[in-house]
Amino acid sequence: MTRMYTNLAIAACTTLLASGSVFAVQDATSEAKVDVADDKPQAQEQLDPDAFLAEVVERYKRLAQYEDIADVVQITTRTGEEPVRVETRIASKIEDGELTVETSGTQVRDGVGLDLPIKTSPAMDAFVMKYNLWLAPHMTLAFKDDPMKDFRLGVDEGFTPTKAKSVTIDKKKLIHLELKSGDGLSEDYTAKFDLYIDPDSLLVERIEGEQRLPDGADYYTSLEITPITAIDTPPVVQVDP
Repeated sequence: MTRMYTNLAIAACTTLLASGSVFAVQDATSEAKVDVADDKPQAQEQLDPDAFLAEVVERYKRLAQYEDIADVVQITTRTGEEPVRVETRIASKIEDGELTVETSGTQVRDGVGLDLPIKTSPAMDAFVMKYNLWLAPHMTLAFKDDPMKDFRLGVDEGFTPTKAKSVTIDKKKLIHLELKSGDGLSEDYTAKFDLYIDPDSLLVERIEGEQRLPDGADYYTSLEITPITAIDTPPVVQVDP
């Protein structure tokens, strides 16, 4: 299953790297959203989406050390074919200004000593970063200067925060931040991502995303994220001479 997931993600990432266009996404993802139907959030107070996004981005930019685990579901649907569903668990880590994202496959490989050194290049490093951010899109908030422009590979028009509201899921209060591609005004968008954020830690704990891939497939992903470590960079103290 992990190999299937990895191949799918790499193929999607490679396809998007090679393509300069994406298509309008369909608003219906009924099959993909069956898993979350039992805990639909109950809407409460509205917030300013731009201001709240700025707070969340600032929080991620401050992280000196961070670690989480996430259960990932991805569903790809093509016309005339059965939907392809893959599930895995990933671990994201920020340390010394570097991002690593591990799947079960990479953890097994490292455990048996198969992580052999290879010659890297700027192009390879850039590809690895794009692949890691495809797996863990919330890490874009920490590693991109303009997260809304570069939030999702293949969505060249970027994203606009359109809604931010307090919701309750499984008796826990979260902030639902909706991101739509483009200016956020048109219903003919290419992608939409919903982030569910802890209002105290300002860390993303849940993601639901949908987009149309260049080959015409409808792609849905969800992440249930459990932050483990989140340590901010110490503030710089100015000492008067």
